[in-house]
Amino acid sequence: MTLLRPELKGEIIKQIKKGTSINKISIMCGVGKSTIYYYYKKIKGKKYKEPQFTLSASEIEGEIVGIFAGDGSQFYYPVSGAYPINIHFGVKSEQYAKYVKKLFELYFNKKFRLSYEKSGRIIRLRTQSKKIFYYFKNYIIYDSHSKHSTVRLNSLTIPNEFKIGFLRGLFDTDGSVIYLQKEKRVRIAFYTTSSELMKQAQALMNEFNFKYGCCIRTSKKGHKNVHVLWLWKESNDKFLKTIVPYKARLLKGPVVKPGHV
Repeated sequence: MTLLRPELKGEIIKQIKKGTSINKISIMCGVGKSTIYYYYKKIKGKKYKEPQFTLSASEIEGEIVGIFAGDGSQFYYPVSGAYPINIHFGVKSEQYAKYVKKLFELYFNKKFRLSYEKSGRIIRLRTQSKKIFYYFKNYIIYDSHSKHSTVRLNSLTIPNEFKIGFLRGLFDTDGSVIYLQKEKRVRIAFYTTSSELMKQAQALMNEFNFKYGCCIRTSKKGHKNVHVLWLWKESNDKFLKTIVPYKARLLKGPVVKPGHV
């Protein structure tokens, strides 16, 4: 660590005791955050607590990974050394966003924050953690420049519990579970621009003996084609009872068993 002038060191310690944020002290004193954090730990103890979790390919992990595969994003910023993780929701999905917040906090043992974008159309669940950032690489792979069209599981050799959770996360983010009033039936579908993820979704459908159909929606020039999978009516009940998507809570009719939170 760089040796600081006594007056600069004194100013840093003074600001820490006043409760000034590490970011503000860094700007104010022109000193790196890691240096300021060194003095912060000496005065107030360690501020950051590592998230605590265990890899076990469980159902809750499958759901978390499915949610991230559908609506997650993460980036590494080398200048600041930050590892932000985000899950994105439409503003109409506020209750689901709160459900996901509890789910992630339950597993990772770390606080996540919900923020509402100024546009009023997007809700974002966010945190920063190098450990969580690299967690997802245990289960999925994707090109960071084009996540939605390249994301896929590392392997399908995983426990059924994980597969159930994974499908739940996928259908709750990039899928739909709706009641068609005119037809008096439920329609369950999944949409993705990742051809590899669609192949894996089909393999999982086959494993659980769900009957389904597939098609590709050709998009306009400059846009990715959308792969669509939908459940046949005869498999709807079995799917809802086995996978138990959160979106099923919004349906009219028999109540399905609750999820994790």
